[in-house]
Amino acid sequence: MRFSLLSVICLIGLHTAYSARVVCYWDGRSFHREGVAKITVEEIRPALTYCTHLIYGYAAIDDDDYHIEPIDKKLDTDKDNGHNQYKQVTDLKKSHPGLTVLLSVGGNADTEDPEKYLTLLESKDHQTKFINSVKTFLTKHGFDGIDIAWQFPVVKEKKDRGIIGGFFHKVKKTFGSGVDDKAEEHKDQFVTLLRDMKSVLRTDNKIMTLGVLPHINSSVYYDVKSIIPYLAFINLWTIDFRTPKRSSEQADYAAPLYYRYDRKPHQNLDSTVKWWKEQGAEPHKLIVGVPTYGRTWKMTLDSAISGVPPITADGPGPAGTHTKTEGLLAYYEICPRIVSPTNAKAPRDTLRRVTDPSKRLGTYGYHMPNKQKNEEEGIWVTFEEPETAAQKAQYVKQNGYGGVALIDLSLDDPRGMCDGTKYPILKQAKVSL
Repeated sequence: MRFSLLSVICLIGLHTAYSARVVCYWDGRSFHREGVAKITVEEIRPALTYCTHLIYGYAAIDDDDYHIEPIDKKLDTDKDNGHNQYKQVTDLKKSHPGLTVLLSVGGNADTEDPEKYLTLLESKDHQTKFINSVKTFLTKHGFDGIDIAWQFPVVKEKKDRGIIGGFFHKVKKTFGSGVDDKAEEHKDQFVTLLRDMKSVLRTDNKIMTLGVLPHINSSVYYDVKSIIPYLAFINLWTIDFRTPKRSSEQADYAAPLYYRYDRKPHQNLDSTVKWWKEQGAEPHKLIVGVPTYGRTWKMTLDSAISGVPPITADGPGPAGTHTKTEGLLAYYEICPRIVSPTNAKAPRDTLRRVTDPSKRLGTYGYHMPNKQKNEEEGIWVTFEEPETAAQKAQYVKQNGYGGVALIDLSLDDPRGMCDGTKYPILKQAKVSL
């Protein structure tokens, strides 16, 4: 009896320690959008019902003395003439005591002098300056830790070679060839950075996570077994495998769950997560990225009439009404355009929604060009929706991974414009874990 009771207690303890995380990224620059796209701390509050961690982005690295700094000082730290958003974000812990709030550095948002991320690694002095500045910065602004979304060089997109061509074409690494002559040195230096960062942050009870950005050759830059002990968990950005910027002439699924035989083997969620696990990462430390938006391409009269991907395209689709970014639509910009029995008021440029019965690839929508109506261009969009987010969360649960990371809160549906439910993608991911 005593043994049984002890066993139950141990099992409960393990469940608590490894309970699924819902990591919510928020790009604070969404504050600068207009109208319904403008997202402030007040719009974020309803999401915190579902989030265990809020990661606010993004901070930058100064390329002169390598200290951490805000990308937008007026927005984030200016108390007099700005919005002091760092304080507003960390103050959310007062109303949500269980919430952990982290600051993300990099995240492909730090666009000035991208080489500095490698230059910093190459100098012990630069590393020390950066680490000490992070320690001071986190304490000053009340963050619970740092998310290292390091901007390593990205792998260039290669043309598909087909099954036969792919068989004879052997790549050097799992995720494509690298572009860095000092890659091995940088891999070792990154381990040192994380080790020393962990040592310094531990004294302040701060945590550190890793954000693995899209299109980085993980096999080149991450010594998984060596870095795992220093990280609370790893946020795998399993998003944007295909984008109109990288693949302008061919539209395809941006964030498929599984591999399909006629696609690149590594460009899917399942292959990415399994690679990290095979390299020695504990499953409960692997957080699976889930996008909250769609990637769009222009369809032409030469595009396949069925809409089935991959299809011929002509660059990124037009900018959304609210997000105003070519090749991108927030979920709340997509849902009103989907043809359905409950959406009789869908606009002229409606999208025909096509789901995947196998639940392996995702959902897409398209609007064909119509020569008779003088429509020379249509649109094709691969997007996340509540149903596909739920499928990915169920995958996480079934395989014992650590949780999901929503990227990005501002592109879900913060105002409930689709059906009255705020953050429907986030909500379905949470309840499906």
